[in-house]
Amino acid sequence: MPFPVDGFLLLLARLSGLFLSAPIFSSRQMPVRIKVFVLVLLSVTLSYVIPVGNAVSIDNAGMFLAAMVMEIVVGFTIGFVAYVVFAAIQLAGQLMDMQMGFGIVNVVDPLSGTQIPLMGNLTQTLALLMYLVIDGHHYLLQALIQSYQIVPVMGLNLGDSFFDLLMTIAAQMFVIAVKIAAPIIIAVLVADIAMGFVARTVPQMNVFIVGLPLRILVGLITLMLMMPVYLWVFSILFSRFFTYLDQIIMSIG
Repeated sequence: MPFPVDGFLLLLARLSGLFLSAPIFSSRQMPVRIKVFVLVLLSVTLSYVIPVGNAVSIDNAGMFLAAMVMEIVVGFTIGFVAYVVFAAIQLAGQLMDMQMGFGIVNVVDPLSGTQIPLMGNLTQTLALLMYLVIDGHHYLLQALIQSYQIVPVMGLNLGDSFFDLLMTIAAQMFVIAVKIAAPIIIAVLVADIAMGFVARTVPQMNVFIVGLPLRILVGLITLMLMMPVYLWVFSILFSRFFTYLDQIIMSIG
């Protein structure tokens, strides 16, 4: 059986788009050589088992180059939906940090290579572990393989339904972030109100010195109490992400 060179290159392009945006696959902790090796190995393996169909005939180099670019966009879109979930969880951690007084503390996230807040790093790490436990990265590869049944080569359609769904997912990112951070925000707000009453009744107390450690203590205690709930919420978020992923693939087909 001859090696399908065209199918290999088109699969390589779609997988490359996924490796540019999807969590785990786009991690900067993974050496580039290892990432390229895995990418090529997956493309070679899948090129023998996946029938890569074309929506239109590709009869010249220009059409093939356009097909490669469109394949990268398809793979990037599939991985981007997963990245939005982690962005929402990271934003929730940033909201927690702002309320607890950790807003000035930033650490470098090796997954994205950017500076993120302390609580954002914690929540994102928990979400990443949950993502690996439920085999989310395997589901992404499965979704990319099955996407050829809906989005063949040169079959990308970025219509109004796609952009409407993308705006809905982006709006849900902020809603999810606020919901995740709400318990800590409320607990710290109650502590601030209590310190306000103390400042009015005991003016001799320096509430600015006492208030900051108290906010950190209340935030950490609330975080420990809410940790089992957060793990449950993350599992629900990823199940919702799988639904959004299916909708995205249908909208671009």
